[in-house]
Amino acid sequence: MEQVLALERAKDPKRRNIPLVVRMKLDLTGANIHLSDWRAVSENDRQILIDTPVTGSSGGERFSTVLSEILASAGREAMPLSEPATAASTLWLNEAEPLEITAFREEACVQANWADLPRFERYLLCHAARKEDHALLRTIASDTNSLAVSDS
Repeated sequence: MEQVLALERAKDPKRRNIPLVVRMKLDLTGANIHLSDWRAVSENDRQILIDTPVTGSSGGERFSTVLSEILASAGREAMPLSEPATAASTLWLNEAEPLEITAFREEACVQANWADLPRFERYLLCHAARKEDHALLRTIASDTNSLAVSDS
């Protein structure tokens, strides 16, 4: 499920930082915002961005439109789009689990079947791997349905 993680809510109860679920959607659509833009929009508009899905052929366009409207209502300008994330440009969109992600996940003692992982959980796994933070991955695993911390 694509949502703000418990660890993000605990560290940032006022949601002053862009949550990972929104960062993933920005990556998927090629949209960009500054932290100051995020902080300029209302709490209600932040929730709209969290809740707006990016699925199907028109999902990215819909999210980009919603983002542009929200930024405009806050008196902020939309930034130029970059290339949206693709399987060729980012690990978390690959069909097969990349070897470096498998190695990182196993070192962190986290079990998962890549083929069964929802897109957001793949994103989270790759996010922790990019940071080389095993503890972060274990914390994320406790807040998801498809990642599990193992005893070994």
